[in-house]
Amino acid sequence: MAKKFSKFLMFTALAGAAAAGAYYYLQNKNSSYSDDMDDDDDYDDFSDDLDDDTEGKDSTRNYVALNLEKAEEAAGEAAQTVGDAAKEAVEAAKEAAADAAETAKEAAKEIAETTESKIEEFFDDDESDEDSNSI
Repeated sequence: MAKKFSKFLMFTALAGAAAAGAYYYLQNKNSSYSDDMDDDDDYDDFSDDLDDDTEGKDSTRNYVALNLEKAEEAAGEAAQTVGDAAKEAVEAAKEAAADAAETAKEAAKEIAETTESKIEEFFDDDESDEDSNSI
């Protein structure tokens, strides 16, 4: 049953792909792609404009002074902040791990005590059953 269904599903996918391809072909068979390539608007030649731009604009150019000391200070402050945050995160993780370990110890002790009491009850019941059978 599953084999027939998978064949049917494969056939419908193939038929759908063929129909979509035929539809696309019929929609675009009359359009020509060469008309789009004839436009020279996309291929402007800027080499002529370079000579005009360099003559008068060199004297009006402004530069931004870079202050490396401020950048180094800012980077140092950022590194210090990240370092402090990392130390705090480590301390918080240590505290959480210690709390989790303590909780796990307490839970293990409770389980051990409960198990021990259940085992004692089980063996006490066995001994009382044997005593009543022997009389």
